[in-house]
Amino acid sequence: MAEELANDYSGYFKASNLDQELKPITVGIDRMMLRLEEFENLLELVKAESALALTQNVPQMLALQPELNSLCDRIDKLEQFVGLVGRNLDAVEKQVQIAEEELDIPDKTINVLLKSLNIFGKPKQTEKLTNRNANGVYEPVPVFKTEQFFRPNGPEKEDKFSKEETPSCEDCDTGTPEI
Repeated sequence: MAEELANDYSGYFKASNLDQELKPITVGIDRMMLRLEEFENLLELVKAESALALTQNVPQMLALQPELNSLCDRIDKLEQFVGLVGRNLDAVEKQVQIAEEELDIPDKTINVLLKSLNIFGKPKQTEKLTNRNANGVYEPVPVFKTEQFFRPNGPEKEDKFSKEETPSCEDCDTGTPEI
């Protein structure tokens, strides 16, 4: 019976051709090993690049931080300046509007018609606004002077303010940076 079993097994191995059945599996394993090796090389490259970034790029960025802080300060001062100009413009526009009303200059809009007809039932102002002081003299709104903000030599090189102190708009420097 053992001989018969051995003959059956040997016939089975001869007929099945084990090499052809295992070839796709070995090819798949070889390809996977190749991809794993490529991934390992890529991982080593990324590690080397990140080490380079930490040793070279980060110190370079930290060296640029004072310039960036200076630029941010200048942007903040410019925002203050724009706010001041906006407030001055609003005040001047209000004075122009009051002057137009004093001189009876028509608005040339539909608002004039609506105001004159008083459709919405709002009471008319009994006291007219004026740009004149108690003596009857015109007083203009104080407006900023460009010399306060735009220096002829551009920005100053050293920062006059400490980190805790916030400068007023009188000290805004919006000059162009030196190259």
